[in-house]
Amino acid sequence: MVSQQNDEDNDMFWYFAIGSMMSPISMENRGIVPIQSIAGELIDYELLFTGGMGFAEAKKSIGSSFHGVLHLVDKDTMDRLDKLEIAYTRVNGTAHMYDGRTVTATVYTKDSSSKYQENNPPHQRYLDVMIEGAKHFNVHQDHIDLLERQQCIPRPMPHEFKSVGTLPIGAPLLTYEEDVLPYNGTDTPQLRLAVNGKVMEINIDDAKDQALIQRSLNMYKQYGQRLEMVFSRVLYDPVYGCPEKLEVSLL
Repeated sequence: MVSQQNDEDNDMFWYFAIGSMMSPISMENRGIVPIQSIAGELIDYELLFTGGMGFAEAKKSIGSSFHGVLHLVDKDTMDRLDKLEIAYTRVNGTAHMYDGRTVTATVYTKDSSSKYQENNPPHQRYLDVMIEGAKHFNVHQDHIDLLERQQCIPRPMPHEFKSVGTLPIGAPLLTYEEDVLPYNGTDTPQLRLAVNGKVMEINIDDAKDQALIQRSLNMYKQYGQRLEMVFSRVLYDPVYGCPEKLEVSLL
């Protein structure tokens, strides 16, 4: 659930980014284009890494503060961010910009009644994205040092990468253009996705979590039905970058 924003005209928002959205590459990968971005400090909140994946969260804490990046966005962009941050509640806070201005900023946090694991280490990939963004926007060095000291789950080595499984004997030979693209989850109740020469199918009508499915559909509409391209952007890793295209046809 998203709270109402108490800005002056309800058309422009200062969004305080604390996680991967501090990175300009992560924002671009999600089609988020701010009007302006500037480093700042969020007052009366503390930074935590919570949940099973150790994602960044701003938690109310009177007298505390931490740094991040303020993005000025329009209402349409804010609505898109709400859909991306579907597991969080958006609330107002006070932020000090490095140029001396003080603004009301919107920030994503967890509902006070939510039960989750606090102080759960983030993954190294995620932390590196945050550090990359903090450096790009000249966030205070103390905050960058804090992130660089943060305990994290090390990035897996290539030999530890998980495969998508093996094809059964006698699996049919499919083509991307004829057997994957038409099954887009919109014109058909099936969504087919291709990864490393394999095809997976999701039945949209059978999905239990419709919010997650709709989020997935929006993502695939933006990036296509090849999971290699989807994950290279949504799970952007500064070590590996974002390929613009697949070098070799996999199907």
